[in-house]
Amino acid sequence: MYATIETQAAQSTQASQPTICIEGQDAWIAPQENISEGISAASAIFASHNVDPLDCEMANKKMIRGKELLTKEEALLSLIWEEAEYAAFHAITVGWLSRDIDIHISVR
Repeated sequence: MYATIETQAAQSTQASQPTICIEGQDAWIAPQENISEGISAASAIFASHNVDPLDCEMANKKMIRGKELLTKEEALLSLIWEEAEYAAFHAITVGWLSRDIDIHISVR
């Protein structure tokens, strides 16, 4: 089973803002409150660096493909993506006994 969970509760609802989602095989396990906290944590990272989450996700996907070199800006955006994903994961799974969990962020 693979789940995608979206919430607007902790995000700006401006039309130009991308929606941060929580995805993964284990996303369905997390309570909605934890999902909201994870999205808030990721959003705070993007806001603190004043970057567009979609730009970060695109840079991270390019890095994962590994077929072309990243620019300095893309490398930085990819690191910010990793920081936001870790913050979301930690906020969602705090108190869980297992860390072998498939939960990650995406942008729509």
